[in-house]
Amino acid sequence: MLLEIAYAESQGFDEIAVFRMLERIETLLNAMVVNPQQCLKDLSILTETEKQQLLVKWNDTKAKYPKEKCIHVLFEEQVEKTPDAIAIVFEEQQLAYRELNDRANQLAHYLNFVGVKPEATVGICVERSLEMSIAILAVLKAGGAYVPIDPAYPTQRITQILLDAGVEILLTQQHLEAKLPLHQTRLINLDSSWSDIDRESTENCQNQAISENLAYVIYTSGSTGKPKGVAVTHTALVNYTLDIAEQFKLQGRDKVLQFASIGFDVVVEELFPTWIRGATVVLLENEWLILCTEFQRSIEKSS
Repeated sequence: MLLEIAYAESQGFDEIAVFRMLERIETLLNAMVVNPQQCLKDLSILTETEKQQLLVKWNDTKAKYPKEKCIHVLFEEQVEKTPDAIAIVFEEQQLAYRELNDRANQLAHYLNFVGVKPEATVGICVERSLEMSIAILAVLKAGGAYVPIDPAYPTQRITQILLDAGVEILLTQQHLEAKLPLHQTRLINLDSSWSDIDRESTENCQNQAISENLAYVIYTSGSTGKPKGVAVTHTALVNYTLDIAEQFKLQGRDKVLQFASIGFDVVVEELFPTWIRGATVVLLENEWLILCTEFQRSIEKSS
């Protein structure tokens, strides 16, 4: 059988693409001849070379990483390297790595005092702010697993998450308390309680958690209408964080915009890879997210 193909390079085809097409047609025809009875859906158009590339070469992604370390330990190591570099910016406020670490340590010690330990779930229901980042780091340093809750969620959804995750302590802000459900969860108001928290040590906590412990529990929208919790360990988070930092080639001079909801897993990708490379997280005001011109201005201002 002779097959002749005419093609036009102006339509995006070239000799290499056409050659691959012919190889796949040949592979398909050979498979039909070998077993004429097989279903069309079972036929493969991939050549052996392509199968090797897909299944072996491109899948060879193993890399060594410090799987025995917790994510906050990597952050603390970066603090030692670049203590005076800017870790986070929100509006006219900013914190250097040392300052962010100190405040997170104070809250972490306070959380230990009120009973937070490994595998304990601590809810964080705050708006985008410096306190959001402090709270996330503090829960991890205290050994607990944070449960991010968007304040914009309906009260019923917040209640479901608190109950399902077994949250006993909820970090929040004063202006949000009124909308939070009546629940047995202990509320810690990061605004009014900070005078007590500020008395705690700024030293790093003795590492309470191990890499196999939970780092956070994130809740999906739930295809059935009921939120479903996905539990992520420190090992998995460290693995993902290091990979993202490498894929984006993050460096200390970089600035990363943080604009995802705290209840969306993308926050993890915006914060931790940035911090382990000594770069700067720039928090975007909520109202700017719906204004394209302001969103663009924020990017230009921060760049």
